[in-house]
Amino acid sequence: MAEAWTEAIRRKDSPAWQPLPWQVNPFTDCSLALLFTGGAGGGKSRLAAEMLHTFLQANKNAMGLMLRKTRQSMTNSTVLFFEREIVHGDRRMQHFPSKHRFEYSNGSILAYGGMQDEEQREQVRSIGQAGGVDMVWLEEANRFTEADYNEVLARLRGTAGPYNQIILTTNPSAPSHWIHRRLMNDKQAAVYQSFARDNLYNPPTYLTTLGMLTGMERARLLEGRWAQAEGIVYAEFDDSNITDEEPDKERPIELAVDDGYVDPRAILFIQRTGTRILVFDELYHSRHLGETCVGEVVERCKQNGWPLPELACGSPEAKDLQQRFRMANIPYRFMAHKVVEGIKVVRKLICDGQGVRSLQVHRRCKNFISEFTEGYQYPPEGTKSDDEKPIDGSDHCADALRYWTWLRARR
Repeated sequence: MAEAWTEAIRRKDSPAWQPLPWQVNPFTDCSLALLFTGGAGGGKSRLAAEMLHTFLQANKNAMGLMLRKTRQSMTNSTVLFFEREIVHGDRRMQHFPSKHRFEYSNGSILAYGGMQDEEQREQVRSIGQAGGVDMVWLEEANRFTEADYNEVLARLRGTAGPYNQIILTTNPSAPSHWIHRRLMNDKQAAVYQSFARDNLYNPPTYLTTLGMLTGMERARLLEGRWAQAEGIVYAEFDDSNITDEEPDKERPIELAVDDGYVDPRAILFIQRTGTRILVFDELYHSRHLGETCVGEVVERCKQNGWPLPELACGSPEAKDLQQRFRMANIPYRFMAHKVVEGIKVVRKLICDGQGVRSLQVHRRCKNFISEFTEGYQYPPEGTKSDDEKPIDGSDHCADALRYWTWLRARR
């Protein structure tokens, strides 16, 4: 099969593509699971797309599947990339957006979709001859849960080619992520790493930009390390908890609040659907009056077409803020609890120990994500026992979510 793939690249009627030096070996690797990881800009996605495309060209009536966590992100990014850079006007295949698939002249099909909810998962289950798929590509794989991976893995029973394969492309996340634990540490995948410097097509300005990164983003996107800040409180929080999904404008929303003035005041916008909790926006201000912040909450809801929050949850000490919310017809509630007990409840929402992540945070909530991945830490010399409190400081979004969770989401 490796020879057939090499010949497919050499054919004059196939789109021109010359693999980078690091891409040559993985291109002909027939392992069941391939993981392409490392820094940003190394050419991971291009390689996976070329492999999937070549497989479908080389094997008649093959069934391919291209997935991102959400169908929207797949349609708005990966599908456009595949159509413009991989298919590149090749008339031997046609794109049928209404069917969510590409059809090849040799009978092969490349379907695409997401696994965000049950409706999207059900669509994935219906793909393929007798439910079987020959090759799958998971783009931004760190967004998928281990349960997603297991479900897709069970679909690899197509018979059109000499083997089946699942390809995962991802930038690094936390070392606790299931991909690092299972595919890398337990050696359940053939792993290939690349970096921006390995991609000859990157402009010099891109390498300069990556070199300006600091902290966790530098470790992961430039250095390609599965890294995590030392002593981080919510070690379970990773890219699988981050989403691009917007709230449903027809469903109620609530607020989680940590009061402050010199220290930042954090206000989180939250929507709950069943057991799923979406933090979809934030306010994060220093030296703003409570009246100003509550007014901004109301105005932001009006501008985005969101309903007025039905409830605000915070600490009992925020007397003035309580009054300001009530004047805006937003009830304010609180429930006293121990910090360490509240942290335990939040942890279960981040990841319940079985791979289920009820908490999803929109990526525009930059301060929230920064606190949960880098800022909210235990004392460096502490014992990190169950009754030890984290360091004060970078904890405003974390405290706001804890107040809300203790009152509204305990199980």
